[in-house]
Amino acid sequence: MAMDWTANRAPSPLLCAALFFLLPGARPLQAALSPNATRATPLVLLTSLGWALAILLAFALWSQFRRTKTRRQSDQEEISRLGTRIKGNEKRCRDLLDSAGDAIFLINPQNGRLQEVNRAAEGLLGYSAAEIPLLPLDVIFAGRQRRRYLALVKKVIRQGYGEDGELIFRRRDGTSFIGAVHARLGRIGSEEMVHGVVRDVTERKMTEQELRRRNRDLTLVNQIAHQAASSGDLAEMLQAVLDKVVSSFDSDGGGIYLVRHAGKDLELLVHHNIDTETLASLRQLCPGQGMCGRVVVSGRPRSSVDLTQDRRLEVEAVRHAGWRGFQAIPLATHERTLGVLFIFNHSRRLFKREEIRLLLGIGKQLGTAVEGIELFDSLQWQNRLTEASNRELEHSRMQLKMNLASVEESSRSLEQLDRIKSNFLALASHELRTPLTFVLASTDLLRDTLRERLSDDEKSALDAIRQGGLRLDEIVSDLLEVARLESQSIYLARERVCLPTLLQDIRYDTLFLLQERGLTLSIVDPGEIPPLVGDHYHLKKTFCRLLENAMKFTPEGGEINILAACRTAGEIQALAPVLRPFSPAFFEKEPGSSYVQITVRDTGIGIPAAEQLRVFDKFYEIGDIASHSTSQTRFGGKGVGLGLTLVKGMVEAHGGMVWVESQGEASLEPGSAFHVLLPHPPPAEETADVAN
Repeated sequence: MAMDWTANRAPSPLLCAALFFLLPGARPLQAALSPNATRATPLVLLTSLGWALAILLAFALWSQFRRTKTRRQSDQEEISRLGTRIKGNEKRCRDLLDSAGDAIFLINPQNGRLQEVNRAAEGLLGYSAAEIPLLPLDVIFAGRQRRRYLALVKKVIRQGYGEDGELIFRRRDGTSFIGAVHARLGRIGSEEMVHGVVRDVTERKMTEQELRRRNRDLTLVNQIAHQAASSGDLAEMLQAVLDKVVSSFDSDGGGIYLVRHAGKDLELLVHHNIDTETLASLRQLCPGQGMCGRVVVSGRPRSSVDLTQDRRLEVEAVRHAGWRGFQAIPLATHERTLGVLFIFNHSRRLFKREEIRLLLGIGKQLGTAVEGIELFDSLQWQNRLTEASNRELEHSRMQLKMNLASVEESSRSLEQLDRIKSNFLALASHELRTPLTFVLASTDLLRDTLRERLSDDEKSALDAIRQGGLRLDEIVSDLLEVARLESQSIYLARERVCLPTLLQDIRYDTLFLLQERGLTLSIVDPGEIPPLVGDHYHLKKTFCRLLENAMKFTPEGGEINILAACRTAGEIQALAPVLRPFSPAFFEKEPGSSYVQITVRDTGIGIPAAEQLRVFDKFYEIGDIASHSTSQTRFGGKGVGLGLTLVKGMVEAHGGMVWVESQGEASLEPGSAFHVLLPHPPPAEETADVAN
């Protein structure tokens, strides 16, 4: 059996004795103790015992050394195992902190310093974990945010828990973010620490702020809409709205202009916090003058960060009054600009895009409200005129001493006329067509069946009735077509239209009238004009109306020319300053690649420049009836003023525009030229449209 030399126990006596007798120095003692020895001397015995004691002592020391060494090695191994375990635990804790999605801070409760952070906190602040404990609090928390942070730390120390949902942190690059902080008091070993968790809520706070802003905007718009709908007095309503806008936008004052006298003047109807001297200067503005006047002309908002440095400022009284930040927006409907709302500040101010967008929405609401109130006032005025007319008619009937039945019948007719006057267009397009059909049918029936029994006067009367019915039918058709064009409910075919053939058909249809009037029609060869894509019937009718208009205003012996040419988009854009007033919508859409321009030029009366835009308005006729060269022909005088309106509407329905040029007054007979511009689609689109 092997002996365990590392065992932690004392050596056995037998082992010591064996070692003693085996040693060379023990031989004298062995000899003295042997049976053959005669007598042992004392010196030999003492020497032998000394050796034995020395050996025992050495062996004991050696055993103790072995036990100490073994115990030390065991302790070192245990310390190494514990150190490895501690390092592993530390690494797991660090990995756990670094894998957390939120930023985690360990805060010194004594001074509020950030002692330790995880990786998310490093990314959030832009500093390394080694740099953050060395940073002063002013670097991370600017201004009053430092006080808020320290107050939060004190609250956690006092109550054990605290939170702040809107603490602003500053990053290394100078940017800031809003952090939601949740902190709790705890211990790490024997040390007391504040544990904080921070989440970046900047985007959420911005979203909440945007929602609150939109809610405020919607509330303001609803209040203004309610004010506009509930007030019948225009000035009172505008003053209340202006006061609300000035207050909501933190402005120092403002005003509202309304367009008057057919767009020739501006009236400062209401104002807020404007001194008397400045008011006197502002009341003299006209459309196109000053920033407000430019808004009326362009229909677009105008703004200035500092009016005192703005070269566009034309009213010096405004500069002296200390106006600086300025914003003006149009009060507009879908068709026109009715006025301008402006606000100002006595300090520099750049109005944000959201503020301008909100003001534009308010401007549209006010434009609709102003239009409604003005229309209501106009209807009231018309009603008063109608009532006055009724009284005058009643007085006339009493003076003529008509019989009671006739008076009652006339009264019923007049009352019926009053009821239908406000809806005349709709009723004309529906209610008049049916009786006209019966009138025309009955007239034709009487003329065909009783022709042999009627006298010449009776035949003439029937013909007059028929001509009048046909004329009324044309007017009703025109009114109906105007209504369809305005509501965009008219059907337009998409077919290939050969322009030379179309013009020759028009010449053939109007040949008799041209010869009757002694007029010369010249169609200039258009050359290689590509075919158009559109509604052949409506385009032919449109050009016939233009030709009839030229014949109406051209004296006998005059000349009418029709020309056609291709135009590029660049050529049309070069004429935009001149043509835009005739059709603003044409230049707001994306331009086409090429166009076809058809011109109808006559040698008749001219059109003054002031009336060239208005000739396309509904029910508008230029000059008096003496200027109409065809007043003795089948056109029957001045007409109702829908021909050019229908031309403009039909051309714009085809994606084009129409305008007029003239060089003088009617008495000089310089002639007029009406230009029709129609887009020509690319070959691929043209083929697809025709196929469809």
